[in-house]
Amino acid sequence: MRSAAAGISTRQIGRRGPKMTASKSSSQPAVPQRAANTVRATGLILALVFGAIAAVIGLASLIPGLGPFSSAAARFAPTIAPMATVIGAIVLGLGIVCLRRGRRRTGAVVTGFGVVSTIANLAVVIVLLVAITSAGGSVNLFTATFGLSAIDSASPDRKEVYDKSSSGDDLSVSIYEPERAKGSAPTIMYVHGGGWIAGEPNAASSELRELADHGYLVVSVEYELATLDNATWQSAPSQVACAASWIQTHADTIGADTDRLAFWGESSGSNMVANTAGAAAQGDAESSCGGKVPVPAAVIADYPAFDVTGLYENAPTGPGAGSGTRLFATSYTGGTPEEYPERYSVADSVTHLKAPAPPVLMMTAMRDDVITPTDQLSWAESARSRGVDVTTVKVPLANHAYPQKAKNSIGSQGHLSIAEAYLSEQLR
Repeated sequence: MRSAAAGISTRQIGRRGPKMTASKSSSQPAVPQRAANTVRATGLILALVFGAIAAVIGLASLIPGLGPFSSAAARFAPTIAPMATVIGAIVLGLGIVCLRRGRRRTGAVVTGFGVVSTIANLAVVIVLLVAITSAGGSVNLFTATFGLSAIDSASPDRKEVYDKSSSGDDLSVSIYEPERAKGSAPTIMYVHGGGWIAGEPNAASSELRELADHGYLVVSVEYELATLDNATWQSAPSQVACAASWIQTHADTIGADTDRLAFWGESSGSNMVANTAGAAAQGDAESSCGGKVPVPAAVIADYPAFDVTGLYENAPTGPGAGSGTRLFATSYTGGTPEEYPERYSVADSVTHLKAPAPPVLMMTAMRDDVITPTDQLSWAESARSRGVDVTTVKVPLANHAYPQKAKNSIGSQGHLSIAEAYLSEQLR
């Protein structure tokens, strides 16, 4: 009996043994299969997320009435629309693969996001390209898609102290030098923006370096920033005028050709360069360090804060924009237009519009929610009516500071190429 039982037991064990072995071997492929499924699921989730983001950016860029979505899209679309188009095309491809593998519901959703994001962002790219090329600019689309870099990654060749602030601190100019064998170079005095309360001379250093690489001597100006306790409506413009005078005085040393001099301002900086240029043309520019303020051959104004009174009274309705622009105006002047009407009158660029005056290139972001395009274009009409030569470039689908998100973006390339085409005519 024991022998029979042992035989049965042995046979049972023998039968079970192979089954257990078979079970083990069949479970081995399950781990890589689960990993593959996880990878596919993660890929689809990422495709949905990126496709949705790209679709929202594209649609919000084209449709102005979507509140903060439209505002944010207009701020970043001139930078990321080409890449968003590529992302949309990739998502579309993944959606088609899902449909072919029988995943109809998932494939339909992914394909939908891909179609919308591709078409919407491609439309943004086309609209921007048409506007830029019509204004004499150019864009390398491959670089705009795959060659983005930091807007502040360059450094000036040297800095020089040109004046003191009201508190006695040094104020300097940052100088970007072109490669040149001999002689002087056409010169750009650049004045940064920031609502008179923020910003610094090298915030867009990559663009300034590119201008130098194209043969310009670029002198970027540091000026005194306003605070609630220090209104700079007199000191900052006179410091900008002093910097221009410093360029004139040191032209031989720094290699500046002041017969081919342009003033270039961004946002609030545009206000000060336009006012300084107008006053210099009339012979009454006030420099904080004395000396003669040169009259530039041209002025470039990026999304300019020409109307300081309008900056306060016509503050845009975008999220947070109204309070911000009023803070710019009140910090700069020390109060409201009702409190200091004479200060606002001096700060408003229309006050300084008298012929003869240097020609002006004004680039206006048509979705600007910081400085209303209406105020900018109104200034241009007033300037023309007073005999000032103003060239206006309307940049569609773009918000304030659109070129300064990344170097080589559509916004940055278009901005620089339009300006350089203008300067090549004016500084000949």
